[in-house]
Amino acid sequence: MPVVNLSLEDQAQIHRLLASVAYVLDAHDYDRLGEVFAPDIRFDNPGRLTAEGLPALIDAFKGIAQPALSHHITNVVVSPEGPDTAACVSKALTLRSTGVVTAAEYRDVVHRTDDGWRISARIIRPLG
Repeated sequence: MPVVNLSLEDQAQIHRLLASVAYVLDAHDYDRLGEVFAPDIRFDNPGRLTAEGLPALIDAFKGIAQPALSHHITNVVVSPEGPDTAACVSKALTLRSTGVVTAAEYRDVVHRTDDGWRISARIIRPLG
């Protein structure tokens, strides 16, 4: 299989995309989730939130009684899988409304779309 490299601009856009999720979620502006997630998003946060498709994801986030206050994404690694697809892994720290900070690992698949890069799959693995 040939080696695929993403341009520095593509890598920067993917990093910006992953960071932007935190800002949309922290603003609780769930109608803007289409700015970061693809229409066919597969989202799996076991025990908290699972959704298939953007409308289901928006509804699921709107249904959270006590949403997190702040999300922090760190240690992002982008691995190209093709010119328009990459697998990403990152660490996340989340401040809950109870004052507890939780840690997780995010595994994302991102695709280039006509509107820019979007997350088409996210699996969250709680740490600790």
